[in-house]
Amino acid sequence: MNSNSWYLLMILSILMAVLLFLNVPGYENAASARQVGVFVGLWAPTFGILGVRAQLNEK
Repeated sequence: MNSNSWYLLMILSILMAVLLFLNVPGYENAASARQVGVFVGLWAPTFGILGVRAQLNEK
């Protein structure tokens, strides 16, 4: 994957985390939705680091 793909995944994971944190229907209670939102929110830094690594490899 190129760096742009990783950065796009980073942005999408942030948006998904916000939606999940705001209690999207499908979870038993608000606490479960928040926990999943925080978990998904932790993906963004990982995708960002992978994007930087891919960008360095492209050079």
